[in-house]
Amino acid sequence: MSIFKRNGVGNYYIQFNHRGKTYIKSSRTTNKRTAERMEREWRDEIHRIDEMGERPRIKLVDALAGYEEEKTMTKGKEYVSSNVRVLNEKFPTQLYIDEIRDYHLTQFKSLREKEGSAAQTIKHNFQTIRSSIKWAKQNGYHVKELEFPKIKLPKHRLRYLSKEEEQTLLEALDPKREIPYRPSYKDRPEYENQKRHDMYDLVVMLLDTGARYGEIANIKWSAINLDDKTIHLWRPKVSNESIVYMTSRVYDILKNRFEKKSSDYVYTDKKGTGPRGYAAKGIRTAFKRAGLNDVRIHDLRHTCASRLVQNGMSLYEVSQMLGHVDVQTTQIYAHLENKDISKKARDIMESLSV
Repeated sequence: MSIFKRNGVGNYYIQFNHRGKTYIKSSRTTNKRTAERMEREWRDEIHRIDEMGERPRIKLVDALAGYEEEKTMTKGKEYVSSNVRVLNEKFPTQLYIDEIRDYHLTQFKSLREKEGSAAQTIKHNFQTIRSSIKWAKQNGYHVKELEFPKIKLPKHRLRYLSKEEEQTLLEALDPKREIPYRPSYKDRPEYENQKRHDMYDLVVMLLDTGARYGEIANIKWSAINLDDKTIHLWRPKVSNESIVYMTSRVYDILKNRFEKKSSDYVYTDKKGTGPRGYAAKGIRTAFKRAGLNDVRIHDLRHTCASRLVQNGMSLYEVSQMLGHVDVQTTQIYAHLENKDISKKARDIMESLSV
């Protein structure tokens, strides 16, 4: 059957075979006649491509959507969707792929760097563009080769917050703090106060769980168990799951949010229904307000890991806590463990010399 619905619900999907190759995509409509028309047009298009060598053009926004749709049933769907959202907001995705020039990529890289995005994050954004262009090519569309800017990844960067810096940061994020040219907390609009509470709560959770930003920003209430104080943390980047126990302040935050929840997500978007996504501008502004100009959001994860190592947890244990697939990734914290070993060695030597 060429037109069908997955599990009998939602949009119609189009699927057919042509010369031994299977073509499938969502029609993005629940109207059967529209889907059937789209199927005929797509078959004609494939025929023109195959018989006449004609390749239609496609806009990047549609290629991104096609690639995202392809990943819908995979473990990495949230990671792909997050990158697609960023690109649609910050890259000229309305251009046809063959209209995209190398300078568009360079401008995008410069914009992301000015926003404070990590090199690894920009690399992921570019990889999503590459994958979408590859999807377009595989589906018979006209594409072109692009020269992506080189991205130099920093080696072994480790920045973590001291307790004093953490306190300064939380004071800068305090929703009830006095803000120049704004009314006092009780007189501010509710949506404004909620926005500031979201940022504060999110940062505390990142500090205490060691999770990646997206793992907490997009988490659902179904992953939260307030009875046994656990978080079932799905990690789309590495496709694994961890059970994280809540600290007292994380429990208090989630308990308070649960009592006021209005969505399936702990942190929501502006509409209050979907996941928060990558909305980190306010947090980065708070870093600057706290005088932490060299701190990135991912450093909150480093802060948690560093404290665990400094307080006796082994690198292997920290690796499990952070959800690292390879324990070698955790070696960035090895010098902190070695510092403790050095102190133990000193104490032993002093005891032997008495």
